Amino acid sequence: MDEYRNRDSPRLQFSREELENEELTRPVSKAEKAADRYDAAKKKLRKRYRLKLTPEEKDGIAPDAAFNPKIQIAQDRTEYSMPDQPDIQTDPKAPGVQNTRQKPKPAKAGSGKAADLTSIPTAGKPSHKAATDAVQSADPLPGEKKKGLRLKFEETQAKKPSQLTHPVKKAIKTAGDQLHRQAVKSNEDDNVAADAVLQIDQKTETALRMGDHAYHAHKMRPYKQLKKAEKRLDKANIQVLEKKYQQEHPQFTSNPYSRWQQKRAIRREYAAAKRGTSGKTVQSTAKNAEKAAEKVSDAAGKTVEVIRRRPSLLLLLVLGGLLLIVMSSLQSCTPLTQSVIESVAIGTYPATEEDVRAAERVYAEKERKLKDEMENYERYHPGYDEYHVDADEIWHNPYVLIAIISAYFDGQDWDIDTALPVIEEYFKLQYEVTQTVSTQTRYMTVNGESVPYTYSICNVKMVNKDLSHLPAVSMSHHTMSMYAMYMATHGNMEGIFDGPHAVPLSDPMLYDIPQETLDADPTFAKLMEEANKYVGYPYVWGGVSPETSFDCSGFVCYVFTASGVYNTGQLGAKGLRSLCRNVPEGQAKPGDIVFFDGTMGEGVAGITHCGIYVGNNMMIHCGSPLGYANLNDSYWRQHFHSFGRVPN
Repeated sequence: MDEYRNRDSPRLQFSREELENEELTRPVSKAEKAADRYDAAKKKLRKRYRLKLTPEEKDGIAPDAAFNPKIQIAQDRTEYSMPDQPDIQTDPKAPGVQNTRQKPKPAKAGSGKAADLTSIPTAGKPSHKAATDAVQSADPLPGEKKKGLRLKFEETQAKKPSQLTHPVKKAIKTAGDQLHRQAVKSNEDDNVAADAVLQIDQKTETALRMGDHAYHAHKMRPYKQLKKAEKRLDKANIQVLEKKYQQEHPQFTSNPYSRWQQKRAIRREYAAAKRGTSGKTVQSTAKNAEKAAEKVSDAAGKTVEVIRRRPSLLLLLVLGGLLLIVMSSLQSCTPLTQSVIESVAIGTYPATEEDVRAAERVYAEKERKLKDEMENYERYHPGYDEYHVDADEIWHNPYVLIAIISAYFDGQDWDIDTALPVIEEYFKLQYEVTQTVSTQTRYMTVNGESVPYTYSICNVKMVNKDLSHLPAVSMSHHTMSMYAMYMATHGNMEGIFDGPHAVPLSDPMLYDIPQETLDADPTFAKLMEEANKYVGYPYVWGGVSPETSFDCSGFVCYVFTASGVYNTGQLGAKGLRSLCRNVPEGQAKPGDIVFFDGTMGEGVAGITHCGIYVGNNMMIHCGSPLGYANLNDSYWRQHFHSFGRVPN
């Protein structure tokens, strides 16, 4: 398969051995079917035809013949051939050319009439029969017999319909819009008749615009089908190449990472061969299409012209306008259903369950190898006299991993092969291994003498930066909001992962603050009005807004600032504690901030969590998810630090 494509389509050329290979039978069959569909789609594109002359034939024409309607072809007696094509529409009144719909009559000998080539529209649809019947006799040279002339036409692809709007149409539309706005403005007394006319005008314009779009979509359909067919053909061809490479290199499937690398190499090679073998054909096609391009009429203009010639279509437009009015009245009933459907679709992982599980297996396998390396560092890195390894616990939340991958691709479909680079990138971000080597001069006794030698000590530090903390330092605002969405839904695949670190979704704890508490302090009421908007949001480390969701301090700062109570800026839990003045536990009131320490493990000292006190030993905070919590619970009593109050 050295030649990936021929000049007509990206069709692979197979040898006899490859066709007889049982393992290649199925992918080869798919590639051939895809190529047939591609060729069929290509044939549906609009074609143009132009008279083709070779340089020698052009030289045989007199210099003034380019502007002479009667080109003297008697100078060149070359016979032209032409493949079968659809019937050509010719002018029956043109001299020297017979109507292709009638049986041609042979020209009289010695008539002295030359073939009138300019009367044949080259942008028409010539046929083999038409070209053969359109033969005319020219005066023979002395001593030479009269020969027939067969015209040869070259088929080229027509230009793709343009999406640009003609400047004249733009000016007319702008003027029309201005007149419409002036008419609406002048109707200050809300005249019913004028209002009805304006509505009909607006609905008619909408219908015309819809017709414009429909017309252009109809014209673009063959090109979209061709693009889709070519995409499928490329995919089928690549699958054949991958299967063949897999047979020749059994180590191709050794692990997902090497498989991904080999697939990338095959795709690059295929793309390069595809460009190299088809470049000249594409250039010549583009050049011919540019020379023989047809002007595409404006879709809206054609619609107006059809309506002008067929006034009965106005009735259909009026009925369409009424239908639009009915649909617009019903539209107000659909936002809730639409939002539910969109939230389910958008919040689902853009990958199959198989690929989601495969991504988790790859990441877990990398963690297993890292753990084995840390536990047996001397075996992996020999050559030192002493080893000191200080490694954090190796773990991750699988839902966090899949949310990161899905957000990285911005909600677009991904599979395990495309996800491997993302997995590699975030694994390196999460686990940081630092090795330092120190040396000492020590002495040993050799033959009764003290001999110095260098004693090397290898110090290894492995830090787990927590996978859930990485989006805040590696993602844009938009990508982080996508990550927060997937964390809020778990990709609608809740329960797909097991284990202590696969934290399941939980419902937020709800609590009704007594109305008398809200009435007693309007400032506190403002805080709660803002805070209750986000109950149920997921915990996202580093999140500081509803778009990215929140962490504990991000939620507290946002609520105080957005409610207008106090502009705290963006502070962490420790920064908030420094901002607030201390309040004794017995004097705490709703609206104070409650702080905790030790909630992130023994390795993190100081204040690590905070929430807003709402009275009755309850607080609202960004946990997992954002909701209320009872301060009397043993966990919160164990980690309680203090109360604080923002400045007045």
